[in-house]
Amino acid sequence: MIVERLGRVGYDAARELQRRARAEVLDGGPDRVLLLEHDPVVTLGRRGGVVDRAALLALDTPVVETERGGLATWHGPGQLVGYPIVDLGRAKVSVPTFVARLGELMRAVAADVGVEVAYDDARPGVYRDGRKLGSIGLHVHRGVTMHGFALNVDIDLRGFQAIVPCGIAGLFVSSLARERGAPVAFDAVLAACEARLPSLLDPA
Repeated sequence: MIVERLGRVGYDAARELQRRARAEVLDGGPDRVLLLEHDPVVTLGRRGGVVDRAALLALDTPVVETERGGLATWHGPGQLVGYPIVDLGRAKVSVPTFVARLGELMRAVAADVGVEVAYDDARPGVYRDGRKLGSIGLHVHRGVTMHGFALNVDIDLRGFQAIVPCGIAGLFVSSLARERGAPVAFDAVLAACEARLPSLLDPA
């Protein structure tokens, strides 16, 4: 597995990088994981989502339709986004198992920086006392994944107030920094994630 740190990347550019990586994996190349931050953007899953476009316009946040699962979510600086481009057939991993492993990855990374969260497979993501800190949404084409996970590290949460996050009315979205009550270094979370990624495809 090749892990790439890409820094801050616009959403359209990141989607094109995913597509290129997927083409390489489909041709037999190694699995890849792209780790990055996005410029502010709201993405809608295949089923759409509820957003306040006027509020998002005031926040200078565009809305982009995608092919991933799930509904509306917000991305922006201070949120770690991981896009695993993985051949699940080659890894002999089912889609539900892979989603659960992404949830466990986020749970473990949060614990590495002192925040205890739990993965909820009924509402794929990680939570602390009902507050959501991380989301998962995938698209699978010919057995190869795109899109992935987003973990809120230390972010401006106002963008989530302009949407119905993941289609769950009243859901409170939080971050590692908010839950810890102190700043959390993005680079520390990035390093913890990078260290744990090789186990993502380990046999059960």
